Amino acid sequence: MELLDRITDYLIDNGLKLATAESCTAGLIVSELARVPGSGQSIDCGLGVYSPQSKHRYLGVSFDTIDRYGLTSEAVACEMASGALSNNDADVALANTGIAGPTPGDDDTPIGTVCFAWAFRENGQHHHFSETRRFDGTRNEVRLAAAHYALERLPHYHRLCAGAESTGAEEERRSRQAEQRSIGVQLRSRTNVDARHELERRRDFLCAAMRESGQHTLVLGISGGVDSTVAGRLAQLAVEQLREEGEQAWFVAMRLPYGVQQDAEDAERALAFIQPDEVLEVNMQAGSDALLEALESGGLAFTDAHQRDFVLGNIKARQRMVVQYAVAGARGGLVIGTDQAAEALMGFFTKYGDGACDVAPLTGLTKRQVRLLGQQLGAPAELVDKAPTADLESLAPQKLDEVALGVSYDEIDAFLENRDVSRPAFDTIVTTYRRTEHKRQLPLTPD
Repeated sequence: MELLDRITDYLIDNGLKLATAESCTAGLIVSELARVPGSGQSIDCGLGVYSPQSKHRYLGVSFDTIDRYGLTSEAVACEMASGALSNNDADVALANTGIAGPTPGDDDTPIGTVCFAWAFRENGQHHHFSETRRFDGTRNEVRLAAAHYALERLPHYHRLCAGAESTGAEEERRSRQAEQRSIGVQLRSRTNVDARHELERRRDFLCAAMRESGQHTLVLGISGGVDSTVAGRLAQLAVEQLREEGEQAWFVAMRLPYGVQQDAEDAERALAFIQPDEVLEVNMQAGSDALLEALESGGLAFTDAHQRDFVLGNIKARQRMVVQYAVAGARGGLVIGTDQAAEALMGFFTKYGDGACDVAPLTGLTKRQVRLLGQQLGAPAELVDKAPTADLESLAPQKLDEVALGVSYDEIDAFLENRDVSRPAFDTIVTTYRRTEHKRQLPLTPD
């Protein structure tokens, strides 16, 4: 009981709330801690997750991670801990996955091998640590030893993330890797994809969304970039599939320029490839400019021309969604979004602008993977390989995304695909991810 008393006191003294995600210990960590009177005030929840399906369902553990690293791996443990921390009202999450016995794992992992992960929410940041240990004894002796070990190491790692102890280079590297994997899981990214399978899966997703919603139209703005080109072709394939099955379905592609679009030829080239059922064009300049002028007439002042241009850019993005939703409302439709994992990671979208949609068929894909799907579809190479630009700033037309982001899509994709990235790229990506967290969340509400 000395360990349990000590950990309970530590949790209470530091105002920490604990959540656990346990595989081989199956709730034993929480059960052991609950033996201490008063420990309940520091326990948020305990989740026992044995199967891969339950790890994915309740914690968001990626099947790709399980296939790549195996169930008994620090990568899986880290994603379990991340899911427990993100999905609950907790400051610290413990997770484990391992082989308690009586037989070795399917991949011959030795009996007694347990992978641990600790995740902390500290000063608005998440910190992740992981270890692998092997314990001797019978099945239940291994389980109990693993449960106590997870608790024993909690104060050490909490002090590390709080800065009270120095972090070794190797431990720091492992923490960065764990955080990288954790973010990738939350954005549903995968290391590798089969382009043909993904196209079929995402086309079928759009079909199912239409059936379940009772809507019979899909609406999407086509910019001439690879994201809207791929999403648009998927939409057309989906409605054609539904029509073959005897259902009513229609795709409306929209051209939404602001004045004269400098790369209008790319948008026309995309439409020629997509072959949508219908094309509607609405020029956004008059409406966007009128709204900005009305704001200024109402007393809104800007610090300089660049701030004014930035606000106008967001107005353009939101006005485009207003128009698409107007068409969807008139036609009984769903609005398609083109958000993928790379843009989601960097928060590179306008809140309630291009970030607003009913269905997002490219979710989880890196930029490289979107290009791969475009190639599989047979999209023109000049669109697939085109350097991305949001083109919302009138004072900096055709400004490249990578210039605005301060990091390349190759580095962003490498981060999402769990490949090594430079330390400057890692810091830029994680800092931006944390700063833009509000864009990926529902509105805040009272408890």
